[in-house]
Parts: sequence; C-alpha cells; structure tokens
Amino acid sequence: MIPNEYTQPQQIITVANGLTEKQRTDIARAFENQAYDMGAEYTWRRSMIRLKSSLKSLGMAFIGEMLGDEDIDEFSNIEMVMNDYNAINLAEHLGAISATGALKLRQSLEMITHFLSDKAEKDGEDLSLVDAAQIVSTCVKYILGESDISIAIEFSELRKRLLKETISLQDPQISQLLDSPVFYLKTILSVLISAVKNEKGAAQEHALGNLSNLIQPMWPHIAERDRWQIGNAYRDVTASGNVNAAKGLKNALLKVKGFDYVPENLRSTTFKKAAKAVIEAHFGMNNFYTEGPLVLNLSKLGSSIPAPAFIECIQAYLCVYMGNKWGHSFNAAPIAEQELKKIPGDRWAYYFEKVLRNDEIILAKLYSISPRKRLCEFTTNFLSGLVGIDSLSGDNRKLFEALSQKNIDRIGTIAKSMHEKLSTK
Repeated sequence: MIPNEYTQPQQIITVANGLTEKQRTDIARAFENQAYDMGAEYTWRRSMIRLKSSLKSLGMAFIGEMLGDEDIDEFSNIEMVMNDYNAINLAEHLGAISATGALKLRQSLEMITHFLSDKAEKDGEDLSLVDAAQIVSTCVKYILGESDISIAIEFSELRKRLLKETISLQDPQISQLLDSPVFYLKTILSVLISAVKNEKGAAQEHALGNLSNLIQPMWPHIAERDRWQIGNAYRDVTASGNVNAAKGLKNALLKVKGFDYVPENLRSTTFKKAAKAVIEAHFGMNNFYTEGPLVLNLSKLGSSIPAPAFIECIQAYLCVYMGNKWGHSFNAAPIAEQELKKIPGDRWAYYFEKVLRNDEIILAKLYSISPRKRLCEFTTNFLSGLVGIDSLSGDNRKLFEALSQKNIDRIGTIAKSMHEKLSTK
C-alpha cells in the first residue's frame, strides 16, 4: 500500500519493492530535476519488463497459446512478440492484476504513448508532474510494489495434464475450468488445437480425446473467433493429410453442428495478418502516423472480407476509426470509415448480436469519451437504418440503443458492465 501522505513521485517510488535501490534513486533524481517524462518513462519501462518477466515464467509456448499466436515458441523473445497492451490484458486474465489495476495501467499506457509521440512534441505538450505522479503511483501499486507477482500456476499444470491423459468431465480440475472465465476456456481450446495439429502419437490422441469431451460444454460459452479456430484447424489438418487429426476434429465439430465454422478458402489468413498489423500499430508508439499505410494495405486486400477474418478486420477498422482519448489519425480514420461503411447490414447485426460482447478491445475503448462520441456518430449516421433493434437483446440491445440515442454517459456504463462480465462469466 502507498501511504496516503505520499503524493510526490519521489515519495511513492520508495515503496517500489520490485526495483533496486539504484533504480529508485535514479527515478527520484529525475523528478527532483523536473525531468518528469524521463522519470515516468523509466518507471513504466521497468514495470513492463518486470510484468513480462513474470508472464514468461509460464513458458513462451504457453504464452503463444494464450495469445492465439502460432508463431510464438519457447525460443521467442517476449519483448519482440508481446507489446505492453497485450501484457496488461494477459496479466489481468490470469489474475496477476485486478480489473481496476488493468484499467489504470491501460490509461497510463495511453498517456505515456501520447506524450512521447512526435505529435505531442510538435504541439509543445509536456507531461505534467500530476500526470507523471499518476503513472508512477499506478506502476508501484499494481506491479512494482510487490516483491513477487503470482501467476496461475495451477492452470499451467492443467495444460500439461491435457496432453498426458484423457480427463473425465467429472474431474475436479475440469469442473473448475468449466466454471472459469471465458479466457481460460479459449486458452485451453488453443492448447488442444495446437496439440492436435503439431503433436504426434499419445499426446495427439489425448488432445483429441479431451477436445471431444470438452467441446459440448464449452461451445455455448466460447466466442465466434474461437469457433472459427476449430474450423480453421480442421481445414489445416485436412490439407496436410493428417488423417487422425482430421477425423478427430470432424467428430468434435459434428457434436456441436460446427461445420458452419469451417472456412471455404485460405484468403482469410492474409486478411487476419493485415488486421493484426493494424492493431499492433494502433497500440504502439506514434500510432497516428503508423496506422495509415497499414490500414490502407488492409483495405486493398479486397472489397469483401472473408467470413473467418471478419471479426479481426472489423476490430482493426473500429480501433482506427474510434481512435483513443487523444483523438484519431487524420490519415487512417477516413480509410477505416470508408471500409466500415462497405460492411452490409447483416454483418453489422451479427457483430452487435454475437461479437461485440466478447470484443474486449472495443469495449475498453468505450471507457473514453472521444471514442464513444466517434462510435455514436457512426451509429447514428450509418448503422441505425441497417441494424434492426429487434434482432438484439440484453446488453447488446441496451448498448446499441444508447449509441443510437447519443447517450454518452449510458454508453460508458453499459460498456464497462459488458467488459467486466468478460472476466467473471
């Protein structure tokens, strides 16, 4: 805990148990010399290094499965494959950081990114002592104040069991898993799919057996993107001639009538990679400058987005169009808006009915007023006549109604509630 009387960064940093004495001294000296941006940036960098180091202890291959990135293996450099935004989200999902802590860290990330950007320098904007103190306080309270960060080791152990034995649904660990937040279900699904595609012999057989057992109880709770992951895996193993894997995945899909999620072609892969590049740039440094070429590249891939890549592409376009609390890219946002307007009404209805409730990035954006207003403007000017309100229900309907009515405060309240449910349902 940071004592209430500690209001200055030099005081707050003294309780950062995760830093060495020299590091604490260097940070305090920076603030004493009124180098607020230097002190805040150094504190932030040390926090992210420490957080990523804790996540790395789970194993880089497991990190790849949790992020759904097949290119990450045990030899990957965590600094190269995981940006700060993803690290914060992953730590929140694993319970290493509270929902409040993750929210404040994301806000600090936006602040750091903005004030260290070329635009802020060009506009003569400097990080104030108050803002710098807020960043330091958040880092110390949620990352640097602890002598050690606890990670969900038990969950990591379950992953190992899934590849060594076929586990009954009555097993206590499986029962606990099925009552866990959606993130854990999607991660286990990624583990099993990865093993089905890449393992041989007994490990593959156990993965197929566990997928067959788990798919029915998991299916109602996993997002559309995760259902497409199973369909994509079936396509991949069929194309590679992996007969056992194809047979096992086919039987699993038949249990849930899941063949609607098997893609017709490989075009979606290209769209997904381009959309991922846009998202990475959006949460990186100088995003208002770097987004333009990448979103233009995505828009040039084709006028019709393949169904398996629709979720990733609409997320990328919305991120660019909505921007963040500091504004939006004047070069990239018009391209994103143009592409969003090309999406037909039935796909928008599908997005608001089934996708948005699981889109933590867009829901988190609605915490800020500027992105709220941007999405309001787009909804009232374009979507109100395309999406039938009667096709929506629950929070989805409430959020769409609030957007259509330009009820800025209500949008934030509903979005926050939907975002919090992702880590509790």
